[in-house]
Amino acid sequence: MRKASLTALAVTVLLLVGTGLASLLCRRPQPVRERIKPASIRGVLEIYPVTDTSKALLTGYHYHLLKRFAADNGQQVDIHLAPRGSSYLDSLRTGAIDILVVPHADSLALDSVLVSLPVDSLSRWLMREDDPEGMRELNDWIEAWHASDEYDSVRESFLRRLNAFRSGTRAQISPYDSLIRIHADSLGWDWHLLAAVIYQESRFHIEVRSRRGAAGLMQMMPRTAAKYGVTDPLDPEMNIAAGARLLGNLIKRYYDVGDNMTERYKYALAAYNAGIGRIDDCINLARHLGVDPSCWDNIVSHVLPLMGDETVMQTGAVKLGPFKGKETSYYVKSTFNVYGQFCRICP
Repeated sequence: MRKASLTALAVTVLLLVGTGLASLLCRRPQPVRERIKPASIRGVLEIYPVTDTSKALLTGYHYHLLKRFAADNGQQVDIHLAPRGSSYLDSLRTGAIDILVVPHADSLALDSVLVSLPVDSLSRWLMREDDPEGMRELNDWIEAWHASDEYDSVRESFLRRLNAFRSGTRAQISPYDSLIRIHADSLGWDWHLLAAVIYQESRFHIEVRSRRGAAGLMQMMPRTAAKYGVTDPLDPEMNIAAGARLLGNLIKRYYDVGDNMTERYKYALAAYNAGIGRIDDCINLARHLGVDPSCWDNIVSHVLPLMGDETVMQTGAVKLGPFKGKETSYYVKSTFNVYGQFCRICP
């Protein structure tokens, strides 16, 4: 009886062990779950436009880095600028956006978010609290960026103070020199002149927006920008390419008016600032008065002083009404002054 019980117990144990081993052998290995990397990063820059445009190009710097981070990770990126006074923290926490760039001081007392390693001394990048792996990837990238050969030169190009009238020479005018050269070549322009236009328009700040709605490096109005294919006013390449195409068309329009390229440049710049209609009115009034329009200075001296008077409408030469052209006159003169300075400081 005792021997039979022991035999039965042994059989039971063997059956249990065998069943367990069979189960282990038949069970498929479970793959390690990996973080699914999104195809596109949604980023918001909560770094507000500066009031002193001689200061560092901080928004442009972080726009550049977000683009670079996405490209290095095989992703696209959609970047927006937060309106002044708004906060996108809730959008980050709920997953509506993936990365939020904020001033360093604003990152010190936040909860329910992850804060990156310092990208620079002024700003931090935030991610959702439930994405620690994403933050590890970001921090690894930041460390690699800080150790790269390009870090110092790129950082310097964006974060130094820009003074167009400083003494001495330099190797670079702006972080966008390579883009400016490409699109100036497409125009047949000296790249220093296109750089001077951008300096006049935005001081190389991608985030600048005028009260009338002009935006980006070349301060294009929304309708004009859309006409020239601009879908992201913050994008430096898109903005410069569109502005260069517009300037090229303006040169063609006034080619037969100016008697040399310098005069054609001046007319193109005047129309870029005031609009084609206003400059056409000035030319028509000059011809009506017997003033030679082939020289822009003749317009400045003999036509613009009259354009601000209501009586110009009685001439039949003016379609858009009185025009106070002092700002446009200054714009053309100032742009050429900056052009000369850029040729001197960055030969």
